[in-house]
Amino acid sequence: MNRVVVAVATLLGGLTLAAPRAHAFPTGDQFDMDPLEEDGAGGVAFTGAPRWAGHTCAVCHTGAPGRIGLILQADPVDLFDGGYAPGSVYRLRVVLTNQWAARSAAALGDDCGGDPGSYQRCDSNGYAIEIDDRSGRPVGQLAPMGNGGCNGGAAPGADTRVLADGSAATHSGIHHGQTAWDLCWTAPAAGTGPVTAFLAAVDGNGGDGTVDNPGDQTGDDVFAGAVPLLERGAPPPPGDQGGCSAGGSAAPWAPLALVGLLGLRRRRRRAGRRAVALAVVAIVAASATGCATVKPYEKEYLSKRKMTFAPDASEDELDLHMQEAREGSSGGYGSAGGGCGCN
Repeated sequence: MNRVVVAVATLLGGLTLAAPRAHAFPTGDQFDMDPLEEDGAGGVAFTGAPRWAGHTCAVCHTGAPGRIGLILQADPVDLFDGGYAPGSVYRLRVVLTNQWAARSAAALGDDCGGDPGSYQRCDSNGYAIEIDDRSGRPVGQLAPMGNGGCNGGAAPGADTRVLADGSAATHSGIHHGQTAWDLCWTAPAAGTGPVTAFLAAVDGNGGDGTVDNPGDQTGDDVFAGAVPLLERGAPPPPGDQGGCSAGGSAAPWAPLALVGLLGLRRRRRRAGRRAVALAVVAIVAASATGCATVKPYEKEYLSKRKMTFAPDASEDELDLHMQEAREGSSGGYGSAGGGCGCN
């Protein structure tokens, strides 16, 4: 498998610290459950995608030191080098690296838990992935790995589960001690253009390692990153248009990777079994002049109700009425007035 090491040095999105506390999701079906009545996620996979304001697993798993990493592997191997071929099926593997939170329990695998007197801590890790186009819409088709690879239906006990709306894939939560998850992705139709794979993972410490607390949101580690994928044979995406175009245009994934992307690509040669490894560090900048076109999803704060000059028309009307009553005049509102305000 070809692979790309995702190493974004900062979390994607700026609202994770302000988000309300929520419960973690040890099983994949909780991502589809109602957040109020069933302690679910309401269809949010917390991958760091812009359509969910960049929310990652750090919404719940706070205070993570960020020592873990992720590797995204693909077969066929040319997905990262040559781009995706429209309509083609790719086998993907998400690999968690440098896990430490429950390393002592990793060897137990599914042989953990048990009765209170002999309870063994479980190594409970998880991941989520979605692949979106430039507008932030999930594209292609994600599916669990089947008995026949990507050519058959999902196998019983598959380690990946796809959300009900098909927008993202997560761990199924069936197995413990996992650091790698397999899934399939059918690339979108021709003309989709560049897409971005958003990934997030949790290195869970198994709570207190007791029956009463087999999992919580503290003491875990999290990671999130983004991998850009071009469409094979398609022309490069046009640069952003606008008054800040001097000095070059931003890459299509520039708003998503806030600091940088470290990529490790391995390409196999047919005429021999040698592998060529190339490490690429790409510092993503909007432009050399320090200005860039603002994307719609970057206007999130401006669209909030509290940012409008007149968030409540009825309240403004009441304030104006009181002003007229107190001052005997109205100013700057386009009408004349005066009097005691009794009517």
